[in-house]
Amino acid sequence: MGKSRSGNNGCLTHKWRCPCGDDQCYIRVESDEEDAFMEGELNLPPGTSSSSFIQQGTPQAECTMSDSLPYVGQTFRTDDEAQEYYTNFARKNGFAIRRERSKGNPSHPLGVYKRELVCHRAGVSLPRKTPEVKRQRNKKSTRCKCEAQMIIKKNISKGVARWVVSHFSNEHNHPLLDSEEVRHLPAYRNISSTDRERILDLSKAGCTVNLIMRALEMQKGVRQGELSFTERDLRNFLQTSKNINRENEGSELLKACKAMKEKTPDFHYEFSVDENDKLEHIAWSYPDSIRAYRAFGDVVVFDTTYRLYAYDRPFGVWFGLDNYGNAIFFGCVLLREEKPLSFRWALQSFIRIMDGKFPQTMLTDLDMRVKEAMLSELPNTKHVFSPWNITSKLPSWFFTILGPRYDQFVSEFNRISNLENVMDFEQQWSQMVFEFGLVSDRHIVTLSFHRDCWALPYLRGWFLGGLMKIGFSMSTKLFFKGFLDSQLRLKDFIEQVGLAVDFQNQASEEAIMQQSYQNVKIKTCMPMEEHASKILTSHAFDIFQKEIVSSTQHAVYEQSGEGYLVRHRLDTDGGYRVQCIPSQEEIHCSCKEFETSGILCRHALRVLSLKNCFLLPDKYLLPRWRHESSLFPRSSGYKYWSRALRSLASIIVQESSLTKSRFDYVQWHMSKLLTHLREMPTVDETTADLGSNLSFDTTTTEVISIETTVSRPRGRPKKLKVLVEA
Repeated sequence: MGKSRSGNNGCLTHKWRCPCGDDQCYIRVESDEEDAFMEGELNLPPGTSSSSFIQQGTPQAECTMSDSLPYVGQTFRTDDEAQEYYTNFARKNGFAIRRERSKGNPSHPLGVYKRELVCHRAGVSLPRKTPEVKRQRNKKSTRCKCEAQMIIKKNISKGVARWVVSHFSNEHNHPLLDSEEVRHLPAYRNISSTDRERILDLSKAGCTVNLIMRALEMQKGVRQGELSFTERDLRNFLQTSKNINRENEGSELLKACKAMKEKTPDFHYEFSVDENDKLEHIAWSYPDSIRAYRAFGDVVVFDTTYRLYAYDRPFGVWFGLDNYGNAIFFGCVLLREEKPLSFRWALQSFIRIMDGKFPQTMLTDLDMRVKEAMLSELPNTKHVFSPWNITSKLPSWFFTILGPRYDQFVSEFNRISNLENVMDFEQQWSQMVFEFGLVSDRHIVTLSFHRDCWALPYLRGWFLGGLMKIGFSMSTKLFFKGFLDSQLRLKDFIEQVGLAVDFQNQASEEAIMQQSYQNVKIKTCMPMEEHASKILTSHAFDIFQKEIVSSTQHAVYEQSGEGYLVRHRLDTDGGYRVQCIPSQEEIHCSCKEFETSGILCRHALRVLSLKNCFLLPDKYLLPRWRHESSLFPRSSGYKYWSRALRSLASIIVQESSLTKSRFDYVQWHMSKLLTHLREMPTVDETTADLGSNLSFDTTTTEVISIETTVSRPRGRPKKLKVLVEA
């Protein structure tokens, strides 16, 4: 199976049907980068681990990029973001780009730290590997040594990585194409995942290729020939879809699960067959994922917004959040159709795979079929509609009918959704709906009817693990990027998903190692803050620290009994009621922040400070946010040692490269360390037990090369090489 090109969306397609139930209403997801995110609390500030596939905020329906000229010194959060920017600029200026050279690798402390993005006509034609007699077409190369390019380098400052434009040239030695010509370049000819599903639906209905093209042109409001793909591309796509034997692939998938079970006994899977003994539904999970669920299965996200378009099957994934704020994979499911009965089977199987443990809260898409299944199978689990899933639909629902007032509506929608109490929400929601003339709109009616499942005032007091507050957003596409492509057969699905899970676990483990070397800065000098810093993970402590710093800006007014009124020093009325019972080491606040996130709020911390509390009660330092609950490290052998040293080396490189004096200091000490290390024995009593875990060769030289061979996922390096000075 070949690797998909950059324009390929993989084997997952986004569902476009609207949850309102109207067949004529669908969600617009025009961009291939469906996983671009909007920041906010439904509109939240960025924050969590950069190692995770999680992005902050909410998927947008459309992605717009500036067409301004790139410049030296321009910064981007990721190299993909820089490439997307340059791609957008190139398309609007009549050319395409490609990645030419990169520097760095996974074993380097900085990873990949330099990329060269060049014009598609840069360089010279490459010699063909295929013998001349076997080639059916003799296509002339378009390369003409064009020197237009953009070079980006990774710059790390204070532990934050940014990609900076170090060189930019826009000098082309060839004519640039107009807008009509540029869209026919291979880089821009692709069928988006939304269009793929629409094409398959029209093909099932008996529409010809020509009729499908006309239907899509009318749907998008473009003239004939202005789609992002040609009729030939459409025919190739339909032919590829027809080449798949769905019935045989189902039986091959079951064989793969059985083989995986024999190889790994702790691998769990459930499946059902129809009356013809054909595969109907299948769900599975891996040993590490089941172990992670035992620790962090209190809050689960069930993403059902994607499907395998080649097999016409809905695809669902269960995710969670660990104590470091990283995404963790719990399990996934392939269904035959999207019916309440199918989702009921999925939930039943998930609970059986997880040994009967039910989550406290489950966040799902805005789907009435999923809600019906939740009420039936998980009646004691709080069901929440993912806020990022709702916000992603707002452009499709309201942009056209509101026009220039749309941005104002979104701002008001986000503000009201995060109000403190239900009474204020009810009043201001009704006022907003009336003001924007949406009283009879079916989407507003749907949101209003189910407001207790998505509006924060109704959810306070239910444990959400901080998901609503930190802007945690799942992206199935990003998680499996590079592992699932359009050529993937169903029988290989189990293995490729497992590789994606292992890859993300490794990224999370390395991120946790790096965080362990970061210095914790105490901001208030309160003993409670220092106490929490020694117990909570860096992710949880960051949230706690914001609360305790804010607590210093609040005033306390003692009331009858053991009650207190806490409000901001600039407020003259309102506030939150805090009940403190020192004899029982209990404290409760009317904001219910602790019940919702597991972190004490600023109001409770202010009262504890007033009561001369120096150490936080143990019950208010939840196990799920403690260091001791970490899933990593999982080993103590050579593999773990190499990762730990690589993480430490990365921190040393970042810190020592800031000034010349730092560099000289580190170089001197590292030289002394290396000399001392060479004098130490090369074998100790623990190595005998670890030899079978990792093979390595020692030679008479001073360098040991450790190679860990892994199965090759698509788009990932075949070997991870680590050079360790010994």
